[in-house]
Amino acid sequence: MLTFSTKAMNLKNLTGILQQAKILPLCITNLRELDSNFEVVYERILNLEAKKLIIRSSSICEDSTKESNAGAFLSIPNISLDRIDKLKEALYEVGHSMPSVDDEILIQPMLENIAMCGVAFSIDKDNGAPYFCISYDCSGSNEAVTSGNSSNIQTFYYYRDSKESSLAPNPPLLLQRVISMMRELEIIFDCRALDVEFAFVANAKDLHSSTSMQPSLQNFKDTYCTHAQKYSLDSMSNIESSMSDFKLYCLQVRSLVMDNKPNLFDNIKLRALERLSKRIDAMSDKHPHIFGDRAMFGVMPDWNPAEIIGLKPKRLALSLYKELVTDCIWAYQRDNYGYRNLRSYPLMHSFLGIPYIDVRVSFNSFIPKNLDSIIANKLANYYLDSLAKKPQLHDKVEFDIVLSCYDLNISSKLNKLLCHGFNENEIKRIEFCLLDLTNNIIVPNNGYYVKDLSRVKELNSRYERIINSNLPLYDKIYWLIEDCKRFGTLPFAGVARAAFVAMQILNSLVEINFLSHKEKQDFLASLKTISKELSYDIQHINQMGLELFLQKYGHLRAGSYNILSPRYDENFEGYFGNIKLNTTFENNNITSISTNKDLASPFESQFSLSKDRIQELDRILRENGLNINAEGLFRFFKIVIEGREAVKFEFSKLLSKVLSLIKELGDNLGISANDMSHLDIKSILSLYSSLYKDSPKERFLSEIESHKQEFELTTALKLPPLILHGKDIFGFYVTSTIPNFITNKTVMSDIVSIVESSDDDISLEGKIVCIPSADPGFDYLFTKNIAGLITCYGGANSHMAIRASELLLPSAIGVGEEMFSKICNAGRVRLECESNQIFCL
Repeated sequence: MLTFSTKAMNLKNLTGILQQAKILPLCITNLRELDSNFEVVYERILNLEAKKLIIRSSSICEDSTKESNAGAFLSIPNISLDRIDKLKEALYEVGHSMPSVDDEILIQPMLENIAMCGVAFSIDKDNGAPYFCISYDCSGSNEAVTSGNSSNIQTFYYYRDSKESSLAPNPPLLLQRVISMMRELEIIFDCRALDVEFAFVANAKDLHSSTSMQPSLQNFKDTYCTHAQKYSLDSMSNIESSMSDFKLYCLQVRSLVMDNKPNLFDNIKLRALERLSKRIDAMSDKHPHIFGDRAMFGVMPDWNPAEIIGLKPKRLALSLYKELVTDCIWAYQRDNYGYRNLRSYPLMHSFLGIPYIDVRVSFNSFIPKNLDSIIANKLANYYLDSLAKKPQLHDKVEFDIVLSCYDLNISSKLNKLLCHGFNENEIKRIEFCLLDLTNNIIVPNNGYYVKDLSRVKELNSRYERIINSNLPLYDKIYWLIEDCKRFGTLPFAGVARAAFVAMQILNSLVEINFLSHKEKQDFLASLKTISKELSYDIQHINQMGLELFLQKYGHLRAGSYNILSPRYDENFEGYFGNIKLNTTFENNNITSISTNKDLASPFESQFSLSKDRIQELDRILRENGLNINAEGLFRFFKIVIEGREAVKFEFSKLLSKVLSLIKELGDNLGISANDMSHLDIKSILSLYSSLYKDSPKERFLSEIESHKQEFELTTALKLPPLILHGKDIFGFYVTSTIPNFITNKTVMSDIVSIVESSDDDISLEGKIVCIPSADPGFDYLFTKNIAGLITCYGGANSHMAIRASELLLPSAIGVGEEMFSKICNAGRVRLECESNQIFCL
């Protein structure tokens, strides 16, 4: 058994011991030896018999078990032996980058013909969860992964005990070899928390060979770059048998620094994953009442739980979202608006605490109810196959896969179906059904959205009656939730659907070149939304008064379903900073400035169409069979896009109050808010109509303890963002997420990362702000004069994407976990929306 030492000594000690990988020849020196005896060092370097060298730092300050200074000191690649002066210069340069003259300088041959280079962790570096995590690049670079500059990095996760299950697939061959090397290193160092750099090398003739028995470059790239984008590993096993001749090199091994981090290594049991795998496969069978031959599950399609409640919500947030939206309400709305009736089907499932959307059910719910069942089944399978082939579109299914409404560019979109087994008659049937459905949604004065908007008007009065009543807390919570569903989330779902149709048609006006991108942006910027009112009111809060401001916006919170996220009126300074408030105003003489229609908001812009263009659009609409004129269409756009945010704002009052009452209930029972966050909302609601032998406190505490134990598994668990088969949960690739870039602007600024709530001591003005999700509770950011916005999660139709588009704020929505982590750790970023690029400076 070896003990960890320096980078150089670890490799030297492994030479001749490590069986699963090779160690490159090495030479070790330091500044003291270079000064006293360079000729001897040079002779040892010549014995490496290398054409080119890499000279690396190996300081005692690096790679300890207590702290890591990875990358803190210099490494210089591609040093030629032809120029002794250049070699000597590089040796001294690396040596002087380290603090001590006795720090080691490591010299090794420079690898050539690198087919794959990467970094592997034997556990999760943040919490010790039992997963191998292997990130690699196939560009030939030896530093693409460590530098993070490559856009082609693949990341593979593999549950450590998968080999013990017959349900788990084998990893790709080369990655199996990496895992075998990792397991051997764990034994050698008696350590299971390893960080290992590795590379696979092939002979130059092998890389370019076309012989099937040799590892050709094309086969290699097909396997580890192209097929790696697919979540199922089956497609890789059949074409990689010729790759066993690749040589695996261990370039570095060190212990991960795990001090002061949670240790979740034992939180996941194999039997739990096996049960989940079997359940997913059982749910994937063909269903007698649902179109589509298979199921799949994703964290971001349709009502996007990753955006709204996060990937690992606690039980209260998860159950509230199910109760208010994804169990029934979502399906009622779709049925009301002319889509298939899926009222008995929950949209969201909890897989060991992680929320997943049933994508097959979602796709069914976007099919017009009057479409022929044979064509509908064919269409559902087309949607499912399209997503399976391009899983990176899992957060953009309504834009890039599903045909959920008629728009002015529908013909080109429908024509794609000709290449997927649809005939022209079937396509016409789909087109007419979409046209009929869309006309019923957009019809002026009598569209579905009109009824939904009118229903919301009852919400506030019902809210006031409940809050001001003498009902017990349980009863208030029950009725607030019932009213929130009937008069809040249901009409919101309807208006949001109408707003999506509006955006589709608006985008199609750009696609057919009727509108320019600038005109589209000008129109969106001209809309008057709650978000803009908030921005304006916070800038003029001394004229409005803090009391009125909080009366209007105080219920908002960054995590709308999270009881632990404070409301605006609970942490005003936390959200908005230390604003100097003028307290000399008399409240009875103050009215909200944002309600004064004579005052123009600085966020507004002008938009209008000439008479000729209105007539042209009338003709286009008429020829397409849309029963609305140009003026009516833009009025529809305005009403539903503004209305969506207004309805969301109204129902969030009830949701926020429910969370406050649950917190109050916990206080009365002596249960902390943190513990109450682990309680299922149904446990509270059941007490409205049921009385049990145990007291509510006893029942709650028992359930909370059980849910806390389940949450320990959830926090350690890693699952793919899209699940096609049950076995995918054991080993999977995380594909690179394509961000949604807003505007065509470029901005460069310092980064500020906000995880859950604002920080009193952080100035956001002029900064690019990073937030984990596109939750509407983060709207307060738009009052901070920020320079740009980046979110980890969020789709093209997400709240923050819409807000940023309205305010013309350069943003990247939904960059994915890996890129988001990289950005947050950067000091400064250049965001180029037009070229769809983000540069960490």
